[in-house]
Parts: sequence; C-alpha cells; structure tokens
Amino acid sequence: MKPSRKYLSLPIISLKEGQQIGYVKSLILDAGTKSLAAIVVDPKGLFKDQRIIPYSKVVSVGDDAITIDKEAHVEKTSNLPELLDLVKEKLTIIGTKMVTETGKTLGTADEYYVDPKTGKITQIEISGGKLEGFLTGKAWISAEHIMTIGHDVIVAQKGSENTLTVADKGLSETFKNLIHSTSHLASETTHTISSYFKKDKTKTASQAALDKAPIIIPEIETIPPADETVAEIPITKEPLG
Repeated sequence: MKPSRKYLSLPIISLKEGQQIGYVKSLILDAGTKSLAAIVVDPKGLFKDQRIIPYSKVVSVGDDAITIDKEAHVEKTSNLPELLDLVKEKLTIIGTKMVTETGKTLGTADEYYVDPKTGKITQIEISGGKLEGFLTGKAWISAEHIMTIGHDVIVAQKGSENTLTVADKGLSETFKNLIHSTSHLASETTHTISSYFKKDKTKTASQAALDKAPIIIPEIETIPPADETVAEIPITKEPLG
C-alpha cells in the first residue's frame, strides 16, 4: 500500500517515447468507487495547460517514478467528460473530519493509502480521535467501513469505532515481545547476581571456623634504643720495655 503523499512530485515516464513528460501535481478521487480516478500532471512539464492521466492508463507506480504506456494517454480534461466532474469537484480526504453514522467523532483524516495496482483506497489514517485510549495517537480504518467521502465529512459505518487499528494496539505484539525479552534478560541477570551472592555466602565448615577463630598477632621483641651517651674509656699509659 502506498500513502497518497508518496505519489506527489513523482516523475511520469512514457515507456514508448522513453521520456519524462512531467510530474504528479495532485490526485483526482472518485468517492463512489473509493479510488483514484486520475493523476493531474504538473504544467511545468511539457504541457502549458493542465493535463490528466486516467488511473487506468498507469502501468506502474514505483518508488522513484510512475510509468504509462505512451504520451498520448496524457490528455486535456475537456477530452475526458467522464472525469470532468470529478476534476471540478476537487474532492480531498486529508484534513476532513470523520464521524460514524451514529454521530461519534473518530477524528480527522491525516492520510489515505492506495493499492498502486488498482488505485483503490485501502485505509485512512486518523488522528485526534475522541475515543478512549486514542486521544493523542493515530488509528487506521479500513476503507470497507467507509460509507461516504464528502467535502466536509467522511462517514463511517455504525460500530466502526470498534474496528479501528490504534497505533498502540498495532504495535502491542512487538512491545510484548520486547518487554518479554527484556524481562527475561533482567530475570536471568537477577538470578545470576543472586546466585553469585548466595554462593559467596555459602562457606565450608573449615572456612567458617577460620572466620570465627581469633586473630593472634605475635609479639615482636623490641630492642631498646641505644644510649646516646658514649661512655668514656680510660686510657692508661704504661712505660715501654
């Protein structure tokens, strides 16, 4: 699935001519089929006036470009009367308030996702919801629960608030696995440390006896300091011979 914003500014390449014919300026929505009806080509390309490409003429939507068979698929809006009303309607999803048919506000549409192959809208991203646990986060609602896409409001089916994929819930399994792994690691670490201290405190009987035995410090015989007074030795003189 591709977010609508990823379409914008993508270069458009014609395969037959092998040339870039412009960029994606905007997308034309068909509320009835909940899909993309056409792509508006940026007039800064080869065309001075606005041209559109019916989405049915798109060959592929890649990460770096959109391809079509030939340049002839880029046409003036006036040449496509079946799309003229949709172009004039200028319907948008982003920024539109979303409520259920029972009057519950789900939030405001921030983005919508498209199946590049078919152009079908698959889900809408919502923020600012008033539902419990979804006051500041994001949620996604499947397009199958959308009844009406209007200029002022997008209407969802009754009870569709229970089908929302809330960001926290969507990541819950990942977080659970992470928390489990972290808790397991912490538990193993605690067990290892606990075992270490327990082992350290478990001593043999001989070690315990040594711990309880009194410490004997041997007496060291001290030698009194020498008398600093030098005794005078009398010298007697005896006659020689």
